[in-house]
Amino acid sequence: MKRFISGLAMFLLVSTCVLAQTNDSKVKEVIVVFKTHFDIGYTDWSDNVRYNYANSMIISALSTVDKSKDLPKDQQFKWTISGWPMKEILSKAKPDVKLSVEQAIKDGNFLVHALPFSMETESSDLEPLVQSMGYASKISRAAGLPLPIDAKESDVPSHSWILPTMLTNAGVKFLHIGCNPASRSPEVPLLFWWEGPDKSKLMTFYYGEYYGTSPAPPKDWAHKTWLAIIQTNDNSGAPTYEEYREAVKNVEKLNPGAKVRVGSMADFYSTIIKENPKLITVKGDMPDTWIHGYMSMPREMKSSRVLSKSTFNLEAFSTLSSIWGRKSEEPIPAFVDQSSENINLFDEHTWGLAMSHGESGYWAYGKEFEKLRAKGYYDIIEYSWKEKGNYVTGSEKLILPVVSRELKRLAAAVNVEGNRIVVYNPLPWERNDMVTVQTAAAFKKSLKNVATGEIVSIVKDKNILQFQANHIPAMGYSTFVSTGEEAVTSKSNLSFDAEKAMMENEFFKITFDKKNGTIQSLIDKKSNKEMVNANSDYKFGQYVNERFAKTQTDKYAKDYIKAGWNWAYQELGRINLDDTPYKKSSGRNAEITFSKDALSVTAIMTFKGDADLVHNYSMVFTLYENKPTVEVIWSINGKPAEAWPEAGWISFPFNIEHPQFKLGRLGAVVDPVKDFVKGSNLDYGFINTGVGVLDKNNQGFGLTSPDVPGLSLDRPGCWKYSTDFVPQKANVFFNLYNNQWSTNFTEWVEGSWTAKFYIWGINNYADGSAIVVPSEEIRNPLMVGYTEGAAGKQGATSKGVSVSEKGVLVTFFGKNRDGEGDVIRLWEQNGKTSPCKVTLPDDNKYKSVQPCNLRGEKTGEEISIKNNAFEVKIKANQPASFILI
Repeated sequence: MKRFISGLAMFLLVSTCVLAQTNDSKVKEVIVVFKTHFDIGYTDWSDNVRYNYANSMIISALSTVDKSKDLPKDQQFKWTISGWPMKEILSKAKPDVKLSVEQAIKDGNFLVHALPFSMETESSDLEPLVQSMGYASKISRAAGLPLPIDAKESDVPSHSWILPTMLTNAGVKFLHIGCNPASRSPEVPLLFWWEGPDKSKLMTFYYGEYYGTSPAPPKDWAHKTWLAIIQTNDNSGAPTYEEYREAVKNVEKLNPGAKVRVGSMADFYSTIIKENPKLITVKGDMPDTWIHGYMSMPREMKSSRVLSKSTFNLEAFSTLSSIWGRKSEEPIPAFVDQSSENINLFDEHTWGLAMSHGESGYWAYGKEFEKLRAKGYYDIIEYSWKEKGNYVTGSEKLILPVVSRELKRLAAAVNVEGNRIVVYNPLPWERNDMVTVQTAAAFKKSLKNVATGEIVSIVKDKNILQFQANHIPAMGYSTFVSTGEEAVTSKSNLSFDAEKAMMENEFFKITFDKKNGTIQSLIDKKSNKEMVNANSDYKFGQYVNERFAKTQTDKYAKDYIKAGWNWAYQELGRINLDDTPYKKSSGRNAEITFSKDALSVTAIMTFKGDADLVHNYSMVFTLYENKPTVEVIWSINGKPAEAWPEAGWISFPFNIEHPQFKLGRLGAVVDPVKDFVKGSNLDYGFINTGVGVLDKNNQGFGLTSPDVPGLSLDRPGCWKYSTDFVPQKANVFFNLYNNQWSTNFTEWVEGSWTAKFYIWGINNYADGSAIVVPSEEIRNPLMVGYTEGAAGKQGATSKGVSVSEKGVLVTFFGKNRDGEGDVIRLWEQNGKTSPCKVTLPDDNKYKSVQPCNLRGEKTGEEISIKNNAFEVKIKANQPASFILI
């Protein structure tokens, strides 16, 4: 966020505030760390920021290093920088500058910490986060240095508790979080052990007043060591030599009698840990109070979630293909690395320029907004948002065509002649699901699974062919061929009654509300329970558009802003609003059509815009044969850009009294009542898998979206900041889009896109079976390749990697980025500690596995592979990585 005072000036201002506090300080040693806050954008277009880092900024930092060389070693200038910008500097700096930078790294004047940059961790996924540590690891290894044991996040107020799990399992010992000075902070101690869902504990220093810390400790600081982080403002670079010396002298002045040395965050950890500090343990997730900003780019967010899976599924598929006897014709690891980097950059916390900077238009609404936009006054700021979206577009261009080609090559390689469809399962357990192939080729009435001999029915509608693919091996494939044989099928349970507006299958019976185009009743036929709360203020499967009032945006700003009101209100409130009242709108009087085929029954609701809601949109509700889920698809056509604060939701009010909620968040399933740290976001958050809504008997309903991670419980949560909110009603709201941020996220949402949602019943709740497994199967659909012609030489079916425990994920299987060989990474998500047997494909050449941490460092004794399998004990929610030897 924009500050009207430089980082160094802020540091010196804080100095005067703490001077009176430090006379009786017990501190014997102060480690001074210098850093600048890195935004990929915000102060300028991101390309310009990247250029400046590799040119003027690093040259200025080298100058400060050179001028300090005559000082004692512990007084020489040392500059801490994140992994990714240092990677950019090394790759883009001029040759002579690059050599100087490399030498400064080896000499310890440039210090690279473990994380790539400040991220909104909640927007990411498990494997992209792991890969994001690779930039710093590679730089350290190239310089012959140990891997960094320190890490830093700045600006973003709160983070997913995946951080202590991930960093600890990567060998990192210390994390510093510096909060934006205007934003509310989680209620945590200054220094504490942060315990992750796997019970890993990470020493964490949370400073709520600014990016860095104060130059001297507060009065109640109980330790002999203090960390003074002098962090200059957004992209402002390293201090000059004169500023550097002034800052160090200021620290000495404020800590009389203490030894003051310039160093790293790791130096602070290594010193204070010798004191055996008595620290409070905080076990809890801290939902991000900024995370709603990602849903200002709903299409890109949807694609990012797909790419977070498909990118690493591609590498696993390529690795397996080599074992099966067909090496890829393309450099798959290089494509994966570039896609992973783009995903990381999308998860980086900066989006674009801010309206408050005055560099592109100003806040206007209605006709005035349309006029300014037509004249091009917003072109500069809109391009900055486009830069952010291009990271996702770039990954799509890399990954999606390669996945398509690889699947076609697999289909061509199998020893089956003629038309054939190959179905690949990217998950490490056998599964069944429906697949879709688009082809104009002629097919007979059924398909045969070559491996099992099963005959399955097909539905062919012009160029769209669908069928149920059963018994697809874990991370393996099966081949299907056209046949004239009749499929043996039981009587269909699919039906609809247009007059009564009803449809059903074996598992569910749905009755629609014709007036509102929503679900009036949804019966879970297995439990005979009604899912829908008919008395709710919201309808089930209802699209809701909110237009907020100035009273609401102002209340949010007053609740959330903790300091700097004069500038922070412009970036966290919404200026120039008039007194137009709050409005909540939904479509009505939909056109309803039903259809049925051998695999599904569908109701389509089409809504035309009117004076109350100007959007044209549709809702599609589908039940499938032999599939215990309800599919809901929302689709909007030509949404206009709207600068007025707004949000769109799909509501699901469930018929449960006194509900319990289970949220499948990043790294673990959590209880929002017990596991959220106060002061973080209790009103709105992201999920990674799914949601459970349970009654007192641990029975109820599950739901997820592969496209929409943002949701609120009980009531819609945009423009709300609550310190003690506890959801009471069994309502789940998925956030389709919003433009709440007035800072640097996209400020108006427009266009056409879709979002899917899935609902199922829960009989006996367990994290794995109720949430993780169904959600992962939805996020990782079966992959299909089609070809025709001569047969290849590869088997018609092959097994891949399997795990004995469903819900243990294989997040990576491919080339070791930290050394020789291949790596396989498991991640326990069932929330239970148990042994897990991992079975590798036939014909693999691996003899043993070497346990390692998330950065490839060996951690234990080799484990022999016997009969293509090895067994390990994995703790609940823990990652486990192995080098295959």
